Amino acid sequence: MKTFKKSFIKKKLLGKASAKETFRESFIKAQSAMEYLMTYGWAILIVAVVLGALYSLGVFNGAAFLGTSCISASGFYCTNPTLSTGGALTVTIGQATGTTFNNAYLYFVPSGTNFSTSDPGTSIGTLNSGQQVTASIPLDVGSPYPAAYTLGTPISGYLYLQFTDIYGTTEVNKIATVLTKVTATSSVVLSQPSSIPSGIVAYVPITLTNSQSSATPSPFQQMIQINEGNYANYVAYNGNIANFEFFTQSGQILPAWIESNNSGTLTVWVKLPNGIPASSSLTIYLGFASKTTNLLSSSGTSGIGEAPQLSSTYAQYDDGASVFGAYDNFAGTSLSSQWTEINSPTLTINNGITMTGNGQVGGIALKTKYSFPAVLEAYSGGTWSYAGFMFVDDINGAPYSYNGWWVPGASSGEAYNGVVADPWGTTGGDAFQYAVKGYGYAVGSSVASTILNNIVSIYSSGSQIGQLINYGSTNSQSTSASLPSTTYNIEIGAANGYSISLHWLRVRAYPPNGVMPSVSFSGLSTA
Repeated sequence: MKTFKKSFIKKKLLGKASAKETFRESFIKAQSAMEYLMTYGWAILIVAVVLGALYSLGVFNGAAFLGTSCISASGFYCTNPTLSTGGALTVTIGQATGTTFNNAYLYFVPSGTNFSTSDPGTSIGTLNSGQQVTASIPLDVGSPYPAAYTLGTPISGYLYLQFTDIYGTTEVNKIATVLTKVTATSSVVLSQPSSIPSGIVAYVPITLTNSQSSATPSPFQQMIQINEGNYANYVAYNGNIANFEFFTQSGQILPAWIESNNSGTLTVWVKLPNGIPASSSLTIYLGFASKTTNLLSSSGTSGIGEAPQLSSTYAQYDDGASVFGAYDNFAGTSLSSQWTEINSPTLTINNGITMTGNGQVGGIALKTKYSFPAVLEAYSGGTWSYAGFMFVDDINGAPYSYNGWWVPGASSGEAYNGVVADPWGTTGGDAFQYAVKGYGYAVGSSVASTILNNIVSIYSSGSQIGQLINYGSTNSQSTSASLPSTTYNIEIGAANGYSISLHWLRVRAYPPNGVMPSVSFSGLSTA
């Protein structure tokens, strides 16, 4: 009995001790758990904060993991696609098909859409087999394009090349798949116009890039060539109707003048009031009204004008005087008051001018001097001999005297008081392109056949005098000369018994270093 009691008491005491031990262990375990949770909870919180920060920076929106690639089709080459904050896609392409592509135009088509000539694109001219070129395409803003081009913004799509083959057939080829994102900054930011002129139903942003280290003159006449096939559903032009005009981001109409319409290409000159700064770009807009709306106008403040011979009524829509520095279309039957006669030439004025020299060299001169650098151009559908036009400054104080007009001859000692454009005149077997005071420079008569659209140009950049062929390339006979003045009169003249016929004459600004700013068309948007 005593043994049982002792055993019972011992068990009870041991139970109490065991209970105390169990409680202590539980407390320790709970404390350890709390410490575990506190330690790893802070770690988890830190990780969550870091993840949140990365998410806010756009790391998980897909762009951060986007690679850059340009996968080309067989026979084509594509590499180095880059996208700028200005929305310009720059890429190097080439072809190795064994033939030449003419009138090539490169388009970007965003993923999920079908090819259209209204897609963003840029002209790359002739692309020979084995040749590589780097082209820049200004993209649009807004669906299906990004709303803004910030660093890291992704884009994907396809490159299409439209060209004319050696048989004259127009082809369109899908040449590459592009995947890239914005990695480069740009001072040019594409934007929608804040105001659109009344009646415009669609428009195309046009980026003009001055790649030179000096600004263009201000104002500046910019040449823009429009491929009508790219806007076949929108453009209408036949000489008596034009449904398009140019305007600024704020909706201001820019004076513009249609020079020609050849093989589906409209050549237009647009006056930029403030020019383009050095190494900079400017965006203007080409707007389309309905195809039945006629925007042709001679006002220079609305619509668009055209060269006098293009309309059925001569000079009906000619606004050249609002576009160029000096201009005359010789409309009507009498000489305008801006000219003065030299040595009584025979003048026939009837929607154009024909001038014949009498006795000594005769002609007409503008009363107002114009400053260099400048380009002097005239249009003639015929040929002329021993005649031409020139900048002239008579240092003897008689700017309108015949001494400014010696007939071009073979002798380099004859005195020339300016620059003579005489592309068809011949003396001693030579065809004179121009002459500088004290010297005559002769080139082969074959040069005459390269004059673009019957337009002949002479220029002076201040110290260099020469002839422009096809708006930009300088004739190899150009020369440096010490000019007596920076301002010159403009004269048209012909030797005794010889004639010159012109439809219009103009003075336009000389582009920096003779390089016309490049032109890139973006995609078409509806107003």
